[in-house]
Amino acid sequence: MHVVTLDEVKRLRQKTRYAEIQIHLQHDAEYLWRYVINTDIIDKKVGLSPLKYTFVPKAQGGTLIYAQSDDGWLKEAYQEIPYQWLPPNWFSVERVYSQGILRYFRGEWQLTNQTTGGCILTCRYYYLGRYPFPLKKAVQQELDKVAIVYKEIDQHSSHYPTLDVDVFFQDTNNKTEKIQQLQQAWKKLLPNSQVPTKLAEYIYTAPDKKVFLLRPFEVADYYQLPRIEVLRFCLLATKQGFLEMSWDILCPSCRGTGTHTSRLIEFSPSAHCTACNIQYDAEFENNVEVTFRPNPQWRTLDTASYCAGSPASTPHIWAQLTLDPQEQRQVTLHLDEGTYRFTSPTTQGEIRGYVSDEQDGIMPIDTLTLTLGDTIPLQHTQRFAPILQLQLSNTQADWQVLKIEKLDYQGRIVTAAFVTTLQDFRDLFSSEVLRPGVQLGISNISLLFTDLKSSTELYEKRGDASAFALVQAHFDIMTTIIARYQGGVVKTIGDAVMAVFTDPLAAVQASVDILRGFNSYNQNHPTEEQLIIKLGLHKGACIALNLNEKLDYFGSTVNIAARVQGVSEGNDLILSSTMYDTVEHWLTQCSDLQITSLTAKLKGIQDTHVLYRIQLK
Repeated sequence: MHVVTLDEVKRLRQKTRYAEIQIHLQHDAEYLWRYVINTDIIDKKVGLSPLKYTFVPKAQGGTLIYAQSDDGWLKEAYQEIPYQWLPPNWFSVERVYSQGILRYFRGEWQLTNQTTGGCILTCRYYYLGRYPFPLKKAVQQELDKVAIVYKEIDQHSSHYPTLDVDVFFQDTNNKTEKIQQLQQAWKKLLPNSQVPTKLAEYIYTAPDKKVFLLRPFEVADYYQLPRIEVLRFCLLATKQGFLEMSWDILCPSCRGTGTHTSRLIEFSPSAHCTACNIQYDAEFENNVEVTFRPNPQWRTLDTASYCAGSPASTPHIWAQLTLDPQEQRQVTLHLDEGTYRFTSPTTQGEIRGYVSDEQDGIMPIDTLTLTLGDTIPLQHTQRFAPILQLQLSNTQADWQVLKIEKLDYQGRIVTAAFVTTLQDFRDLFSSEVLRPGVQLGISNISLLFTDLKSSTELYEKRGDASAFALVQAHFDIMTTIIARYQGGVVKTIGDAVMAVFTDPLAAVQASVDILRGFNSYNQNHPTEEQLIIKLGLHKGACIALNLNEKLDYFGSTVNIAARVQGVSEGNDLILSSTMYDTVEHWLTQCSDLQITSLTAKLKGIQDTHVLYRIQLK
């Protein structure tokens, strides 16, 4: 493939003509930005052809971006110089064509707020044709088409959305019959709930790619439904064949799906992102996402790309700048509160900084100088001024890209670590396990171990049948409470239970409710039927693996959690110090709890440990 040079691009830039439109819109730039940057959806709406992308690795890092379309005789192919954007006012893209009626194109979009309200959107297309016939009329027609879309966006409700694509939803009136058919099919799965109705509506009205990568938490937030209820319904609908589940490994750079599989046993612990040219490992609680999509019988989805590199494709990248070879540029950044990371695919190292209104004794810097392509020396996180002057230079012979990532960006992904701890998942998909030999690290998980005190005596006194019934009653109490707090039972060993949670506070709340539950149970049963529960909690890193055809956990954190439970005397909960430090504030707010600190030597584990005993008053 032909690789464009700076000299070639400069010659093309000098020969270009341009056409533009200016549209007065009633909303401000901050509101419109999230929609205007979604050029993938907008390009499809105005009738452009889908594109096939090829990413060619660069020796120094990153990739060259090539795209081609095959729309009958209007074939086109081009190399794309990566998008640039500064929210919420400006973005741009530049393309050099090797095939098609164009030789060169550059699009620039500017949103300028007005003192009287609203903003002006200026859309300017620079172009150079390949053949000696006029193109201005055709270019102007394309601008007129996108102007119609921008005006439709502006007519949307002024309330701030929970999804960045809500203005692109189809009208439910056009899909009423299909929505009702799916609602009827789902009616018995979850009676007396809005979830089946709203999810059916979402499947038939949301943009194709949002439905293809259906995120339960996005659906829940959009319709203001409980997140966990939507996720549980998606699991149930998958089990019944209405939905398909996918395990997706997200690229740590672009957050795109590097690889995906429909079965956990087919899951690979590593992946490669062709767009970013990086190899990376799967991390169950960070970059392994569980998504859903409808069975094709319900909706056929168009997943083709119409524009892959726009700002909407990487919402966690707050800003991106592309510098020509040997270019120097000064940019003023207006930063909101939060933490930022400055990186470049061809530059080793990174710079992290934060903006805060709180005083911490650290003087903020108001100027940051970066040479792209060079190594950034290791340095501490810096404090940035809200208005930061960025002085950039590119000393290399190739284009360099600076990415400014907002580390506080809150995506609505459902991680594999979270799903696999849910009791619903373990009940519905007990056969979903990792491939033998595959081990995935989890950096932080909460583990609960429980046991019944004097269970041997229980069997001796009451006989096997009666004692077994009591033990099963004890399992029922615990499983119900664990599921309520979004945890899951990994396994039972005799009358002992091992359970997991991704949220340490939920783990403690569940454990305290288990204490309360058994206290209530014992108050309503004679002494000989009472059950004395022993609980222990610890959190930390561990490994997820396939053990005896079940998804299990292994490591020192698991061993310590089991030993912590061994300190319990009955009708109490023992917490490790790392667990207690995380949830101390909540515990001290519970008036019915008594907290006692103690030190203990845990069997088989070095050093003395500080522990905390939690009892009901």
